Amino acid sequence: MRKTQVHEVSIALSMMDELTRIAKENDAKSITSVNLRIGRSSGIVIDSLKFAFDAIKLENSLIASAEIHIEDVPLRYKCSECEKDFELESIHFPSCPFCKSFRLKILSGEEMDIANMELEV
Repeated sequence: MRKTQVHEVSIALSMMDELTRIAKENDAKSITSVNLRIGRSSGIVIDSLKFAFDAIKLENSLIASAEIHIEDVPLRYKCSECEKDFELESIHFPSCPFCKSFRLKILSGEEMDIANMELEV
């Protein structure tokens, strides 16, 4: 469990650097909201990332009042055999629910994106 928490803290710190850079480029007084897209197979524990963000943001006056919103992006595949798209909860050795093929392409679920942010200028 400790390794996971450290992972999310590191991500939150890197995100703070990027948010600060963007805010300064836009002459912002503060960041009021941050919207993230986090895929289910990204390896990020969303609750841990929120906790890390809320703890770290207090050290930076530009971000201190920002709210974080996270979209949980589902794991979507496309089968290379039958060409059908589908969602799965499990990331462990998935097969196509239609034709049982293991030849799959991931369409979504690996995201770790800052979708957008709101600034006070």
